Amino acid sequence: MGMLSTTAYVLTMDIFGQIADNAGGIVEMCQQPTSVREIIDVLDTVGNTTKVTTKGFAIGSTVLASFLLFSAYTDEIVTFA
Repeated sequence: MGMLSTTAYVLTMDIFGQIADNAGGIVEMCQQPTSVREIIDVLDTVGNTTKVTTKGFAIGSTVLASFLLFSAYTDEIVTFA
């Protein structure tokens, strides 16, 4: 239950990297000054960091879900065997 309570926060952090990356592409296409690109590069770095951070949550929730599904399966086997 604790992992589910933070899902909205984790999804928001996960999306930030893609938004910052798209902003960098828009800045390049609009031929903005290099000072703007430097700011966007910092935001892109933060976005990459948040993306890596949320990967740990995704892996942890996958492991937990797999364990719970396998546990439920073995309980059913014991019940009907």
